[in-house]
Amino acid sequence: MVTDNTKTRVGKDFYDKYFYKYIDININANDIVTIGEEFSYGRNIKLSIEINNEVIYEFMARPDDEFLDEVASEAVKFTYFYFKEKEKQSKYFTQY
Repeated sequence: MVTDNTKTRVGKDFYDKYFYKYIDININANDIVTIGEEFSYGRNIKLSIEINNEVIYEFMARPDDEFLDEVASEAVKFTYFYFKEKEKQSKYFTQY
């Protein structure tokens, strides 16, 4: 599940691109992925991707469509590898 906590058009555009790429590679995870947005220095916006309150990827946004597309692809890769690593670790550790 991917949730949208963005406030601006740039954040919403990124969320849409990220979500469609997330669905395209068919990530099947039990955790909730949160796309967050906060205002940074001056008029800049910082977007972040969090899983279980852990930031796995963040960047300063630009309202350029090509830039958002590239960053969304990279962010989905980070998400995919995060879940794969978590899956690998769960095989090695037994919780009692």
